[in-house]
Amino acid sequence: MSKFDRYAFSASPSFDEAETREAFSHAVPLTTLVIYCYDPREAEIPQAVAKLFGDEVFPGQIILDDSGNRVASSTTMFPVIVAGGCAIDALRSITVAQHLFGIENVVVVHHSHCGATSFTVDGIMDAYKKRAPH
Repeated sequence: MSKFDRYAFSASPSFDEAETREAFSHAVPLTTLVIYCYDPREAEIPQAVAKLFGDEVFPGQIILDDSGNRVASSTTMFPVIVAGGCAIDALRSITVAQHLFGIENVVVVHHSHCGATSFTVDGIMDAYKKRAPH
């Protein structure tokens, strides 16, 4: 176990994964995950997808308990923002969303003139080596 693993929620002695999944599935009614680029021109993608689907709630409301703690949300859509809106870069988020919430839909949105898709792996590696030579 790394020194950071002990801080993971699942490292708690009382952690019960099945119970946690059940609690998450009731706390947040997510049904759709939308993956899109972090380009600022695309900031309204979640609202557009929610409108297109018609029955999605985004951004939703945070639900508080009697003590004012955040315990749930009414949103049904979870945005994942990655360079280029590539699903492979969002794979962990897709997996966790499916595991915890039973996501039914995965929507991948691309846009024109995306700078993130204009680079090659070699070009990115060369630029990185110039900036961080050691």
